[in-house]
Amino acid sequence: MALQWNSDAETATMTIELPTLKQRDVNVKAHGKHLSIFLDFERSENHDKGERMVREHSCGKFSRTW
Repeated sequence: MALQWNSDAETATMTIELPTLKQRDVNVKAHGKHLSIFLDFERSENHDKGERMVREHSCGKFSRTW
């Protein structure tokens, strides 16, 4: 995470790397002087491994406020 503050324009720019997540999984909200990020994701993958079928499922939620 990187946060840059521009005191002349009174703006902040935050850069966050979220590997494997899609933009639709991320929700960012600003309230007054606070910034919140919410993540909510669900993934399912099927892999054919010769005679076997492997199914992987993951899900999770995360939120943080600065």
